Order: sequence, then structure tokens, then C-alpha cells
Amino acid sequence: MPFFAPVWRRLRAALGLCQALLCLPAFATDAAPSDPAPIALDARRATISLDGRSQQLLDPTGALGIDEIAAGPPGLSWRLRGADERVVLSGQTALWLRFDVLMRDTQAHWELELARSGTDAISMYYRDAHGQWRVQRAGDRLAVSDWANPDRYPVFSLDVRPDETVRYWVRVEHARVPFSGVFQLHDHNTLREQRIHQQFVLGAYFGMALLLTVVALVNMAVFRDAAFATYAIYISLLGLSMAASLGVGGQFLWPNLVRWNQEAEFILLPLMGLVGLMFVRQVAQPRRIGRTLDRLSLALSAAWLIGVVWDQSQPSALSLQVLSALGTLSMLTIAAMLGMAWRSGETWIRWFAVSMVPVLLASTLPVLRNFNLLSSSFLSQYGIVIAAAIEAPLLFYALLMRSRIQHETQARAHALERTEPLTGLTHRPHFLLRLHDSLVRAQRYGHHSALLLVHLHNHAEIAARHGREVADRALVIAASQLRAVARDVDTAARVDDDSFALLMEGPVKPDQVLHTATSLLANGLRLSPRLPAGTTLRLRMVVALLPDADGELAQDAAAHLEWMRQGMLTLSEEPRKAILRLNF
Repeated sequence: MPFFAPVWRRLRAALGLCQALLCLPAFATDAAPSDPAPIALDARRATISLDGRSQQLLDPTGALGIDEIAAGPPGLSWRLRGADERVVLSGQTALWLRFDVLMRDTQAHWELELARSGTDAISMYYRDAHGQWRVQRAGDRLAVSDWANPDRYPVFSLDVRPDETVRYWVRVEHARVPFSGVFQLHDHNTLREQRIHQQFVLGAYFGMALLLTVVALVNMAVFRDAAFATYAIYISLLGLSMAASLGVGGQFLWPNLVRWNQEAEFILLPLMGLVGLMFVRQVAQPRRIGRTLDRLSLALSAAWLIGVVWDQSQPSALSLQVLSALGTLSMLTIAAMLGMAWRSGETWIRWFAVSMVPVLLASTLPVLRNFNLLSSSFLSQYGIVIAAAIEAPLLFYALLMRSRIQHETQARAHALERTEPLTGLTHRPHFLLRLHDSLVRAQRYGHHSALLLVHLHNHAEIAARHGREVADRALVIAASQLRAVARDVDTAARVDDDSFALLMEGPVKPDQVLHTATSLLANGLRLSPRLPAGTTLRLRMVVALLPDADGELAQDAAAHLEWMRQGMLTLSEEPRKAILRLNF
């Protein structure tokens, strides 16, 4: 036994040591969390995130003041704040943050920034060197001009206390929308440099939006196209919505309008979505295929308007969720209309569908944030701006292509009043007016113009041998050859089933008229791939200088044309002759 006693004591000591080691994690778990180390501010880093370096606490009643928070509220505990945390501040709940700063670089002016706009109220507290509380405030419940540092985002100045640890507390109130945001410490120069770059990019976007609005209104007036008017409203509301959500509106457009600054984002974003829905409906025209999507878009628009009124009169988390749900349904409806339009196969509508996709996808980010599925980040804040910059040139190109097609159709319909539909040449009544004006000018200024009457001699033969379609094609080819030899000031017309006329404005010389007639005759004898093999156009022409030297016809355009027709009858009696000169 004396031999085993020392061994037994050593074994019990080893077992006790193992038990103590096993119990250490439990003691560590039960112990209160230690405060993060103070954040050292020096010249090595210009920007420091508070993620993992600060603690947060929820005040369920929102009634605790800074003295109670600093003393340590009973029953509430601080915990480390991590990255991308989302907090739902329902009712009167307030979020408190605290962090310690050890300022070693006193040459730089350091500031705390919450890198997001739209926060209801945010305050920063600290004790100065004399132990007195200092507070700085910002948020939508204050006019931006009354903020501690008027800016796009809440910015607070840190106290300059060299080599002394200073504790800061931040109180956040943010109802209805889950709160998430990045708190960062910057030296003043770095933050100002960031703002300059941001303002430059945002200025380019808002300048583009303003330019597109003006150009859309001009195109609306020029093309008489209501789609451009709707687009102008859409792009204006989109720009104002981005100004409200990015803090640009509060800083520059309405710095003293407290109520509007608080509600602008909740009004402008739904209205932008509503107008966007109506814009897509107007351009895609879903009623051409079926009435379901058309009626659904109208119903959603009415529901969205009612939802905005409800949200403004009785704001609550429920009203915001309903608006977000309506936004989701509207985006699905827009996607369905774009898919339907894509299947139509028209080039311009496909460009339109492609252009709307970036904003449609980016618009899901605010909805996901409202449903607490996404934290506030660079993409959730600037996604729609980036998407809108991609959308703008593509969408405007699609609208211009659409208007050009519609304008060409309208121009062709308008041209039918004075052009012949088969050949596109001027029809007989309008040609007689042009001929009369030419006769008046020729007599007034004492010069000659010329008139050519061109007859497709083998038109009946082509129709009998190859059919009416080929005969019409022969007329079209003859008309194109007539346009080819005509000058810009000349007028070509179809005056009969198989006859054309060319008015050559003066002054012209006889050799010039004969050269034109000879060229036209030679062009007709050339083989054309659009006609059957071996088929040519046998043209016969009567040419005359106007006005006639005898002056019997005066300024009677119809009489001159009849005179030319009589000459064509004379030419038909001479089969070997192709050109007849009447008066030169």
C-alpha cells in the first residue's frame, strides 16, 4: 500500500486537471462578453469599418436616455455587431451602438458616417474633456440643413482628444423598414474625396435623366407620339426617386422640407413603378393578344394608387408590406408583357424588352430589403442607378425606331394624296399643278423648260405573255429608270396606265433634253434580273420645249399634256422611230 499511495495521489491530481480543462469553455461561455479593443486612429488607415469593432443593444421601449445607457441598463446586454446585420425596429424600439476610439493622429479630422440614407433619426453622444454630454443629430425627421453636418448621408464629427480613449454611443430609430447599414470612420479628406467622386457620377446620371426628359418632350411634339410623353414622366419620376433614396434630394432639392424628405421615397418609388407599368402597357400593347394582362395592369395601377394613399394616411409596417407586394406583382406583370412583346418578332419591340430588363431586375432589390431578405449595400443603393444608365440609350433607341416606323407609315399614307401607289411617282392631278407653275415661271423669266411623255410600248405584250404581276413590275422598273435620269428639281409622274411624264425645270437646252431621252431609251433596253429572260422595256418618247413658240396653249397644263399625247399617236404610226421632237 505505501507503494501505491503516491501513484494514486498523482492519478487523482491528473484527473482533476483534466476536469478543470474541460470546464473552462463552460466558464468562458457564461462569462460576460469583453468589450472590443479601442479603435486606434492613425495615419496608417483612412477608413475603418465598425463591423466587429462595436457593440449593439436593443431598447424595446425606446425610453432609455443616454445616462441610463451609459450606466448599463438592467436586463439588457451588449453584443458584438457583425457585418451585414439586419435589425427590425418595430414599435418604439431603438438601436444603440457603442465603440471606443483612441485618437493618435490629431492632424486629421475624423468623422463617423452611416453609409445609407433614409434613416428616420440617428444621434451620436459622447462626453467632452469636461465630462459634459455632447450630441449630434441627423436623419429624415430633421431638415438636412439642421443636421450636424449637412450631407447625403448622416455624418458626425469625432472629438479630438490625443492619446485618450473616448467612448461614443449612437442611437438609431428606423420604423417599418429593417435597418441595416455600414458604420465607418473616415478622416475628413478621405470622406470629401469619396463625396466628390460620388457626386460626379450621380451628377452625370441626373444630367442624363434631365436631358432625356427634354429630348423625349421634343420628340413627343415632333412625332405626335404619346409614348414619349409617358417616357418623360417615367424618367423624371425615376430620377426624383433616386434623388430621394440616395440623399441627393434632401441635400440639394428640398433641404428644408422635413415632412417631404421623410416621405419622398415612399411616394416617388411607387409612383415611378406605377408609371413604368403604364409605360410598358402603352408601348407593348398587350390588348392586341389578350385582355388579361391589360386588365391586370390597370387593376394593379389602381391598387397601387390606393396603397400609396393608405400608406401616407395611416403608415404602418403592414401598409409598406402591401406596397412591396403590389410592386412584386407589377414587376411580374411587366415581365409577362415584355415576354409577350418579344414573341411578336418585331426588332424595335425586342430592343424595348431588352432595355427594360436591367431596371426590372434592379427594382427587386428594394423589395427584398423591405421584406428583410437583403441588407443595405452598394448594390441595393446604387443598383437602380446603374440599371437606369444601361437602360436609357437602349430604351430611347427602341422608341426612336418605333416612332420612325410609325412616321414612315403615316408619311406613306399622306403621300398617297399626291403620289401613285404602284410606282411612287407623282399622280396626274398633282403633276398638272407642277406643270402649270413651270409654264408660269418659264414665261416670266423667258427661259425654256422641257416635257417628256414616255410610253411603255410593250406593256400589253408583257401582260399577255407573263401576266399582270410581271407587267406591273415592268412599270415599277420604268418608273425607277425615270427617277434615275431626273434631277432634283425635275418632276416624274405616271399620267396613264402605261405612260409617264418627266418635267425638266428650266432653263434647259435642246441637247440636254435629247441626252436625257436617249439615256432613258438605252436604260430600258438593258436586261433586268427582275424581268423574265429576254424581256426588255421598249420605250417611246415625245419631247418638247415649253412654252411652245407659237404660244397657242398659253399656260394650260392639260392642253400641253394633250398636245404631247397627240404627238405619241403620231409616233405610233412610225414603228422604227422611238423619239419624236415636237418643236425643236
